[in-house]
Amino acid sequence: MAYLKIIPLNCASRPNAYILCLIEGHVRVGILASWRGSNARAILDHVRLGVLRGVEPSVIIYTDEGAPVRKIAESYGIDAVFVRHRGVLRARRELELAEVLTSHGVDVVALAGYEYILSSHFIDRFKWKILNIHPSLLPFAGGKGMYGMRVHAEVYKAGVRVSGTTVHLVDESVDSGPIVDQWPVYIGDIYKMDLPYEQKLQILADRVLVYEHRLYSRVLQAVADGLLEVSVERVRVPRVAEEGGRIKYVEEELEVTRAVLRVSDSWLRDWRERQRAYVEHQLREWAESGKPMHLICPDGCVN
Repeated sequence: MAYLKIIPLNCASRPNAYILCLIEGHVRVGILASWRGSNARAILDHVRLGVLRGVEPSVIIYTDEGAPVRKIAESYGIDAVFVRHRGVLRARRELELAEVLTSHGVDVVALAGYEYILSSHFIDRFKWKILNIHPSLLPFAGGKGMYGMRVHAEVYKAGVRVSGTTVHLVDESVDSGPIVDQWPVYIGDIYKMDLPYEQKLQILADRVLVYEHRLYSRVLQAVADGLLEVSVERVRVPRVAEEGGRIKYVEEELEVTRAVLRVSDSWLRDWRERQRAYVEHQLREWAESGKPMHLICPDGCVN
């Protein structure tokens, strides 16, 4: 296995990979959102409840002037900055994004319902410091145009028994950056529910969203603890080719970028114990909202 030659100055003790050591112990997070902001709110709740430690949300940048996420930021005392996207050239709006993130001392960018594709220039400027969360187990139901309920419709159409959520690093592709962590969610019982299609789709979306709100903060804590490692590995990939009317299987050698969270069993136990405060808060809020929790969380969603 080969490793990226991007070595932060104070990471000489780990010279074999790119690790976010420059921000170990304290991470300033800039959140990019477009509208609702439920994932942003979940991160802020993890901080408020003392679950996330060493993680400081510095700014929430939103792209739609009337977005509810603005009020969420203000209610938590976080700077909210509107950067107009609609009708603005990408280079111009991304320059403003970068200026806001830099002025707030942001170390890690968390996309949370951000509905625009970032340019390679912007991504290179924040190389391996941009995270995104997606409501399926990538690479399934990902790519251009796959967001929101479109993702869950694709999952439901396929009839898979397990969906889930994925946190990945952002690269020039769409939803194909190195996977950092995933949370599988069983959905097999939803197909058997005697409900209209639209209601079943909403239950699927809500069930996955419960764990989106938990996974993102787990990843951010691991990043703050200096446990995210990015490396390059050469792999062999089978490819099917047709020659002279016959099917032939060949192997191609490719270079892939791998993201690994170096978390231990004790780290995970400590995290689960701390996150209980958020889980109790989350389930109480969802129950008070009037959602059909007996369908969304038939097992209680306590794990």
